[in-house]
Amino acid sequence: MSIETRLQQLIDALDISVLEFARQLGEKRGEKVYHILHGRLKPRYETLQKIVQAYPQVNTDWLLRGEGLMFRSLPQTPLAAMTLDERLRNMEFLLFQLTERVALLQESNDMLRQELEEVIGQKKVIRLSYTSRRSDLSSEG
Repeated sequence: MSIETRLQQLIDALDISVLEFARQLGEKRGEKVYHILHGRLKPRYETLQKIVQAYPQVNTDWLLRGEGLMFRSLPQTPLAAMTLDERLRNMEFLLFQLTERVALLQESNDMLRQELEEVIGQKKVIRLSYTSRRSDLSSEG
């Protein structure tokens, strides 16, 4: 997954506009972010640093390399001090993280299944080869 795709997913998960995202990074207009999202620019180190500073819950491994989950953890706000909207956003956030984990587990499962099928296939080829050689030896003897 490209950095552009990850940034778009982050903006979507934060439920903000590209312009608001850009403003959180200290940009007056969203032009630079739009160019990054459309692949016309690659994000500079300073831009990535601003994202991590503005959104400390973002997992830097995910942001830079696409590894792990998008967010590190939920902000630790006392439940009583949270509004209903904040609770709903947190629930959506948790659901998003769980969905992301399920997708990663499914991907790992698919890869392991494919490797297992390859190993089983190789074992059958070896077995057939061994059986064929035994049969050749017994017919010669």
